[in-house]
Amino acid sequence: MKHNKGIIKATVVDFMQDPEFFVERGLRSLHRYDYKKALRCFRRAIELEPTNAEYHCHLASVLAETGQFEASNDVLYEIIEKYDSSMVEVYFYMANNYANLEDYQMAEEMAIRYLQADENGPYRLEAEELLDYIYFELDMPPRHFLPGDREDVYSKHERARQSLEEGRFLEALETLKEIVETDPSFMPAWNNLSLAYYYVGDFAQAMATIEQTLERENGNLHALCNLAVLLSHHNRVQELVGLIEMLKKVVPYHPEHMYKLATTMGVLGQHEEAYRLYYRMLRTGRMHEACTYHYAAISAYMTGRRNQALRWWQKAKQLDPDSGVADHYLQLVKAQEEGENTLLIPYQYHPPQREVSWEKAALEGVEGLKQDPMIRASLLWALQHGRDEVKFAVLQTLAMIGDDEAEAAVRHFYHQTDDPQLQKLALLALADMGAALPDCPPGISAERVKGKPNAAQRDAVTDGEASRTTNGAAGRVSSVPPQTEMESVEDCICRCLMENDRTDMGEWCLKVWHRYKESVANPVQVRKTVAWVAALEYLYGTMNNQKQSQAYFAEKYGISPSTVAKCVKALAALDLK
Repeated sequence: MKHNKGIIKATVVDFMQDPEFFVERGLRSLHRYDYKKALRCFRRAIELEPTNAEYHCHLASVLAETGQFEASNDVLYEIIEKYDSSMVEVYFYMANNYANLEDYQMAEEMAIRYLQADENGPYRLEAEELLDYIYFELDMPPRHFLPGDREDVYSKHERARQSLEEGRFLEALETLKEIVETDPSFMPAWNNLSLAYYYVGDFAQAMATIEQTLERENGNLHALCNLAVLLSHHNRVQELVGLIEMLKKVVPYHPEHMYKLATTMGVLGQHEEAYRLYYRMLRTGRMHEACTYHYAAISAYMTGRRNQALRWWQKAKQLDPDSGVADHYLQLVKAQEEGENTLLIPYQYHPPQREVSWEKAALEGVEGLKQDPMIRASLLWALQHGRDEVKFAVLQTLAMIGDDEAEAAVRHFYHQTDDPQLQKLALLALADMGAALPDCPPGISAERVKGKPNAAQRDAVTDGEASRTTNGAAGRVSSVPPQTEMESVEDCICRCLMENDRTDMGEWCLKVWHRYKESVANPVQVRKTVAWVAALEYLYGTMNNQKQSQAYFAEKYGISPSTVAKCVKALAALDLK
C-alpha cells in the first residue's frame, strides 16, 4: 500500500489556475453561448490581472451579447481611460453598443472616432456600413465628416440640408444636383433633391426625381412619403389612395422612419393612422422634440382623443414654453364646448397668431423673410404658379430681400419666362439689388446693360412697366392722373387723395410724410413723387385692414413695383401706430 501511495504522489500535477486558464474557459463558454459561465471566467481573470485591457475587452463583449450595452460601454470606457489608450477598436465596439441603444448620435461619434484613429483598421468597412445605416436608412444628417474620399459628399449634403432648413432652396438645389451626379448611390441627397424641387415650385421635376429615387431603391420610405404628398397636391386621387393603402401596411421599426410616416399620414388627413404611429413612437420613453408632441397632439385631437391631445400639448409646452404654439392650442381646445365641431389644425409648428404673409414685409422688415423658410417657399411657388399681378409683387419683394438666393430666383425667372413685361420687371428687381443684368430684351434699351443701369436705362424699363397691358390685368385698376412737373409730395397727396373725398387718408398720409421728412436726414431719392403717394396709400390700407398689394398701387400710379417697395421700406421704418 505504501508503495502504491508513493507512485500516486509522484504522478500528481499541479493544477495552475492562472488568468489565461480562465480566459480560455471563458472563450469556450462564449462559443457555447453559456454567457453566465463566460462572465464568471472573465471576471475571475480580471481579478487575477486587473490591468490587462484584453481581459476587460472580453468582459465587455459578453455584456454586449447579453444585452447589457450600457454596462459594456462602462467597461470599454475604462479600457481607454485607465489601461490602454492605444486600443482604438474599443471605439468601434462602443459605436455598436450605442446603435443597439438607439443613441445614433453617440454611435456616429464613436464610429467617426474609430475611423479617425485607424483609417485602415480591421473594422473600417463595418464602421462605414454603420455610418451609412445612420445617414441613409435613418436619414439623420451627419454632425461629423468621414476622413477620405466621402468627406466632400457628406459635407456637401449637410450644407444642402441646412440650406433647405433656412429657406435657401435654390442654393440647396444646385448642391444636391452636384451630389447625385457625382455619387448616385447617396440616397438622402435624392430625397432632399425632390423636396428642393417641390419648394421652388417645380412639381414636374420633383415627381421625376422621386421616380428616379424609387427606381434606385424601390422601398425607400422617404421617397414614397414625398410621392404621396405630391400626388395629393396634384389631386391624383386614384393613385394616392393606392399608395396610402400600401403605406398603411408599412411597419417602421426605427423612430425616424416612424416619424416621417406619421407626419405624412397626418398631412394627408389620415389622422387615425398618424395617431397610431405617434403613440407607438412616444410610448418608448425616449425624449422627443416639442414639435413631435405637437403633431401627436394634433392627431389625437383630430381623432376625438381630446384628453390625450391635451396631455401631449402640455408636454410640448414644457419642452418649448417660449414659442407659444402648444399654449395656444391648449387654451383653444379647453375653451371648446362639448359637442362643438373639431377645428382643422394643420401639421405645422409655428405660432398661429403670426400671419405668414410676405406682403407684410415692408411693415415688419425683410430680416424675417430672409430667415423664414415657409415664406421663402411661398415666394418661389408664387413666382412659378401665381397670377401675373402676384408675380409682380413677388419680384419686388425679392428685390427688397436682395440676398444671393433672391437674386438667383429672379435671374432664373428672367431666363424662364417668355413674357416681355415680366422680363422687364425681373430686370428692375435685379437693378434694385445692384446685381449685374443679363442681356435686355428688345425695346428696353438700345445697348447691352452691364451692372446697375443708369437713370436713362432705368427709365426705359420703368416706362415699359408703366404702360404694360398684360392679359387679364389691363383695366382692373383705375389709374390716377399723371403728376405735373415739379409737383411736391404734399401737392400730390392733395391732388390724388384730398380732391377725391378721401380726406382721412390724405391727412394721415400728410402726417406720415412730414414725420418722415423731419426724422430722415437723407431721404430716399425717387424720380416720380407719386411713388411716395402710392407707398403711403399702401401703408394706410395695411394699417386699416384694407390691404391691397404693392403691385396694385404700382399699376394704379403708373410706376414700377420695385419703386413702390423702396418707398414703403423707407416709410415703414417709422412707428406708424
